[in-house]
Amino acid sequence: MGIPANQIDDLVLETQNKLIKRGAFVDMQTDLTDHVAVREMWKKKRKQFVGGVNWEFAIQMDHNHSARTVGMYEQDGSSINDTMKNGEVGPRHVNAHYLYDMHEKAFQRGGLAIVDLIKTKYVGMMVSFYELMETLLWSKPSDVSDDKSPYGIAYWVVKNATEGFNGGNPAGFPSGRAGIDSATYTRFKNWTAQYVSVSAEDLVRKMRKAHRNSKFRSPVSHSTPSVQMGNGIYVGDTVIGLLEELLEKRNMNLGNDLASKDGRTMFKSTPVTYAPKLDADSTDPIYMLDWKWLAVGVMAGWAENLTAPYMVPGKHNVRRVDLDASMNMVCTDPRRQVVISKA
Repeated sequence: MGIPANQIDDLVLETQNKLIKRGAFVDMQTDLTDHVAVREMWKKKRKQFVGGVNWEFAIQMDHNHSARTVGMYEQDGSSINDTMKNGEVGPRHVNAHYLYDMHEKAFQRGGLAIVDLIKTKYVGMMVSFYELMETLLWSKPSDVSDDKSPYGIAYWVVKNATEGFNGGNPAGFPSGRAGIDSATYTRFKNWTAQYVSVSAEDLVRKMRKAHRNSKFRSPVSHSTPSVQMGNGIYVGDTVIGLLEELLEKRNMNLGNDLASKDGRTMFKSTPVTYAPKLDADSTDPIYMLDWKWLAVGVMAGWAENLTAPYMVPGKHNVRRVDLDASMNMVCTDPRRQVVISKA
């Protein structure tokens, strides 16, 4: 028995809500074997920002240089230094949607046919959203004129051929990240290096040095604008494969498993995660990220906001459902972040 037209939209909304709660589906709509940025960053490293449009954080770039040795009866010195700098990041907006016509056959058949129809359309929308998010979270806007694309990892963690804190202003952003010019504020840089081979003497040695140099501890206890917790190391297929082979060579008791170390590679107790999206990067980068200072910020109520079905203007029998997200990536301390790329 068919569903009355005046009940279709309510039925779609109810079906959609149940699909969201179930949250389980299988599809073949994408070439990526895993959406690591979506799973690790969007789902797990998300921080809600409330109370304002733009997100701000304060950084003390230098001490006041007032300490000195003094003699008896010596006149006091005085120095006034403005050591504070504010970073500011505005939200960016992402939209996806699906459509249905109230004349669809499934609405006449009812029951599971409606569930299958809405599930197909809903899943198609969600995969489209996650595909775009995976790209956005690993990349950066082309230049400062792009006011729609969010800031991704490539914006906050900038590559450079020279080993050290040389990851400064991203290409196309001469004024720097979040309004902080790394040419002026030279401590606002991430660690960089280049490697030739995935070996203990080359890449692993550079990873160790990067780890030692990016672990800052203040001599004075104070509150910090930390956003999340934990660490992550992300690489493409070439690097993870060679690291697993390197690990196998170090272990003489492999048993009968030809790939006994697949998925088990770790560095400083942190799993090395294969991110398929990085396969497209010809520099085969290794990102060593400290999530205490790096997160995906979202506006309150706008993480994955779904609308109820509404009429498409000029098509009175067609309904549209929108998925909206207002977000951006925020890094409060680039010095804790590392990228090592292939020479």
